[in-house]
Amino acid sequence: MRDRHPSLSFAAQLAASVLFAWAALPSPGFAAEPAWRTSRVSYLAGRSAYVEAGQADGIAIGDTLFVVRDGTRIAALRAAFVSNHRASCDTLWTRTAIAVGDAVSYQADVAGLRAAVDSTAALAARGEVARRDAVVGSPTGTATRRDARMRGRLGARWLGVESDGAGRTSQPALELRLDARDGLGGHADVSLDVRGRRTMRTTDAGQSLEQYSRIYRAAVTLRDEGARRRLTFGRQSSPTLASVSVFDGALAEWSGSRHAIGGFAGTQPDPQRYRFSSEVFEAGGYAEVHQAPLAANRWSLAAGGVSSRHGGELDRDFAFAQGWWFARAMSASFAQELDLNHGWKRDAGEPALSWTSTFATVRVPVNTRVALMSGYDNRRNVRLWRDQETPETEFDDRYRQGAWAGGSVDWNEFLATGAEFRGGTGPDESQTWSVNAELHRATRWHVLMRGRWSRYASPVTASALWTGGVGFDPDARSHVELSGGLRSTRDLVAGFEDSESWYGVDMDVALGQRWYASGSFEWLTGLAGSSRQVQAGLSVRL
Repeated sequence: MRDRHPSLSFAAQLAASVLFAWAALPSPGFAAEPAWRTSRVSYLAGRSAYVEAGQADGIAIGDTLFVVRDGTRIAALRAAFVSNHRASCDTLWTRTAIAVGDAVSYQADVAGLRAAVDSTAALAARGEVARRDAVVGSPTGTATRRDARMRGRLGARWLGVESDGAGRTSQPALELRLDARDGLGGHADVSLDVRGRRTMRTTDAGQSLEQYSRIYRAAVTLRDEGARRRLTFGRQSSPTLASVSVFDGALAEWSGSRHAIGGFAGTQPDPQRYRFSSEVFEAGGYAEVHQAPLAANRWSLAAGGVSSRHGGELDRDFAFAQGWWFARAMSASFAQELDLNHGWKRDAGEPALSWTSTFATVRVPVNTRVALMSGYDNRRNVRLWRDQETPETEFDDRYRQGAWAGGSVDWNEFLATGAEFRGGTGPDESQTWSVNAELHRATRWHVLMRGRWSRYASPVTASALWTGGVGFDPDARSHVELSGGLRSTRDLVAGFEDSESWYGVDMDVALGQRWYASGSFEWLTGLAGSSRQVQAGLSVRL
């Protein structure tokens, strides 16, 4: 039987169609010199960092951004999802923990900038741009000329896993991300994000083969010259629309110097293979207000509502509010949803209104070296995009819900420590303690040493986690890190105990200005046996 799911050939045809159509669009007739710009980290979620700049500020999907603290790059990010003035980024590497409020430096094409003034203008007014450029300028000392109309990344990955009793798995994968701008005389943009993989499994029962691709984004945006009025249709996402995430449909937006409004309608793709599906239809809108141009304090507040139907029947109706604030004295972010229950939900005993999916964080720098953090998270479902899962990430994901408080101390330019306490939500009365320490940027090889201890306790379960790592930069374009850990879990009711340990090595190498290579190896040993995992990747920035 022929596979009806999207395949790699379909993904290639779609990409070729978009590129062919784009090549036929009138060119604005010039290429611009990239410029180094700055922004800030607005909030964090797992290995994702959200930045206060987006497409209108010169950021495109696939771009590399650098987190800068005290004049030194401490992390590299890659833009995964981009809206007009915000970007969600994956973490490529870190030398120390990223914090809300950290500065972000990125290279923007001048021709792609839409905002008349932004935070860079504010820095220039205070005479700080020259100092910033001297510290975090182009890696080669001069900007590289690039075509501003087309940017993106083409990559290939290979994953191999061998487990005791579970056989072997081999998974080659391809991914293509493109962001094309200024078509139709500067009034159209195209975004494409396609990722395909082929999974081959070998067990005692035989062999199996699975092949398909997922289209995370395939959208066209029509806009006016200043990008104040925009109509985007196709597969897309919007970070302003609360938990809607990826949808197939249309999004209309209007933005001014301090306000923005938008409305959307569309369907949810199949959650497994991201095929088009008409099962879930949803529509809604939002309104947003933010700081005035050149304001010293940066903030944003948005509110809206979404109605969802599954097979024509009530699925969910909810209102939401979300926002963030960044100032020298404090930074904070929050998101809150309010479900409006009616129909079968009221018949099932649900209240007319119920508060759902609360998330909030606050960070207060006591001085230049000490900071206090607090937050609350009771979200039922969180979509996470992880390239690699370990017992450490599984520990954090499982026990993420609850209220927490903690702090960090930068003892000097090399040593930092932190601690956190988290009280779980619900009837389990769980508690989690964590402490960590990190030595970073030591010696001319930028040696990194980190360690962590965490303990989770509830009336039914006790779990402990120890992790550590050592990394260094052999040169300015490469990073090598050795890591490992131990986790133990005890069921206090059944008396069952389990433990697992792991260790691995990761390496990232920049090959010239456009090529990047990565590789990793991990060995995991637990009650069910051991497993070995090898991963390699190569990508080129288009």
